[in-house]
Amino acid sequence: MLAKVKRNNYFRNGNVVMKGPKSKIAPRPRGRPRSEQARQEILQAAYTLLSDKGFNAVGSHEIAQAAGVSSATLYRWWKSKEEILFDACFEHMRPSLTIPETGSGLTRLRRYVLRACEFLASEEGTVMARVLTGIYEDQRLRRMFLKRYVNQRRQIQRAIIEDSIALGELKPTTDPELLIDMLSGPLFFRWLQGHAPLDKGFAKSIFDKVIPAFRSK
Repeated sequence: MLAKVKRNNYFRNGNVVMKGPKSKIAPRPRGRPRSEQARQEILQAAYTLLSDKGFNAVGSHEIAQAAGVSSATLYRWWKSKEEILFDACFEHMRPSLTIPETGSGLTRLRRYVLRACEFLASEEGTVMARVLTGIYEDQRLRRMFLKRYVNQRRQIQRAIIEDSIALGELKPTTDPELLIDMLSGPLFFRWLQGHAPLDKGFAKSIFDKVIPAFRSK
């Protein structure tokens, strides 16, 4: 009889929870709550492990342990370990790659190129190199990287170049994709080869030599 009363109370309370959004008696899920704070702690733990060990050497169980959550908690937000590491990498690097949206199109484009150079030469750039080497043999991960990082960065550059064309700074015939490659390609080449310093002087030289070919007269 007592069990029946408890069961009735449970369903009665359940109905109250469903109908009353302000009720505080809803049962909490097992483990830590799915809060933004918990998510950020997972991403920070993943990035730290990525920095120390490299892309392929990090296991999902290590991420969970370092963040103080269960492995099941990880998969409430992400489908795989690789997605966690990608998000951790991009989330951590977002501030380093953000540029002010002020000034003319060419001013912003120049600022973007210098910031990209600074990023590649930084500790965050070293972590990015580990990600690239870790996913090189996996086409699925390479496509994911293109979609979630490369294409998004190129979209930002493309928008800046299109603004420059609209403002009359660049020729109407300017090919944004070609210009992006001409500005970014030499930076990545030096970054990967390591045959010469990758510094702002080099980035400025590239910008100053490439842009005149596209500038309106």
